[in-house]
Amino acid sequence: MAVPGSSDARLYYRCAYQRCLEAEFLLNGGYTTGAGYLAGYGIECILKSLIIESTTARERGEVLRSFRGNRAHDFEWLREVYFEQGGARLTRDMIVAFNWASLWSTDLRYSPRPLVPEDAKSFLGAARSILVWADGRL
Repeated sequence: MAVPGSSDARLYYRCAYQRCLEAEFLLNGGYTTGAGYLAGYGIECILKSLIIESTTARERGEVLRSFRGNRAHDFEWLREVYFEQGGARLTRDMIVAFNWASLWSTDLRYSPRPLVPEDAKSFLGAARSILVWADGRL
């Protein structure tokens, strides 16, 4: 695992891995919706870590401010910002993983319905793949 040099990027990086660990714990306990919700936040955090790490210290304040509001939870927007900063394009495997990730929404926090266990497992697998992919780019 690479650790980002910027303290701001490190914060999001550490949160990404923590949320995914918590998601695994919830999934193992049968709490599929909570697992999916937290895994999605893990993806969000690792993308933000990549973005921060790809910006200059001078740009960082503006980038951090851009992480407010609804779009800051949008994986598509976060990926675009990363690509605009010169980030690596997605491999075929990552396109598949991000297709799974596109099912995530902050609306999960309001859903009392459990996710189908197989879907939750696939989603967490995609989240793990995205973290490994992102880790290789830090």
